[in-house]
Amino acid sequence: KNTCEYTYISEDKYMLITGIATAKKEDSIVSGDVTSQIRLEDGKYMLAISDAMGSGADSRRNSKIAISMLERLLGTGFNKETSINLINSAILNANKEDMYATLDIGIFDLYGGKMELIKSGACPTYVKRNHNVSVIKSTSLPAGIVNDIKVDAYDKEIEDGDIIILCSDGIIESNNEYSNKELWIKYLLEDIQTDSPERIADIILKEAIDNNIGKAKDDMSVIVGKIVKKK
Repeated sequence: KNTCEYTYISEDKYMLITGIATAKKEDSIVSGDVTSQIRLEDGKYMLAISDAMGSGADSRRNSKIAISMLERLLGTGFNKETSINLINSAILNANKEDMYATLDIGIFDLYGGKMELIKSGACPTYVKRNHNVSVIKSTSLPAGIVNDIKVDAYDKEIEDGDIIILCSDGIIESNNEYSNKELWIKYLLEDIQTDSPERIADIILKEAIDNNIGKAKDDMSVIVGKIVKKK
């Protein structure tokens, strides 16, 4: 009765405002993409997309394995490399046939003003700062293909007003006008005037569906995060 316990936490210098837009493949029962946005045990925030091969229930099962394990492992203190290797082993062991699941992860340290992008076979990440849009690419393989998986990791400083876009390959591959398919999103982001994450996510998804005459030819997911400095 004479003991008091105090817990001290650092107040974040930034806020992360998010918007998510998703669509399942035309005529598919369920989307194979799974998204996540959670606060980790160490106070950082995570945004993630997993996109398994194909569409439907089997695809979603593999994506769900990847995202669920990622949340649990990072939440209990495993480092990112170990977590992704464990996810890779789980997907390899869970499937009799060849299956894979990409992992596209953004981890935001809103106190230190940094973000880490971790990609395993994932689509490019777009970072819009003012009117400039940079494209961060991955050369790694998805989880579930080989035993010894390598990941791409990028560390970047964040600034007030930065907008970060993660998306699945259904978004990227929807446009057939460009041989370099990632460019259509870059040009779209340069033209978009709004800075609302939800509005940007909705615009990207609508454009991706319109690219195929109003029909989603694959599962589509896009997560948009905006960095806002606290007053």
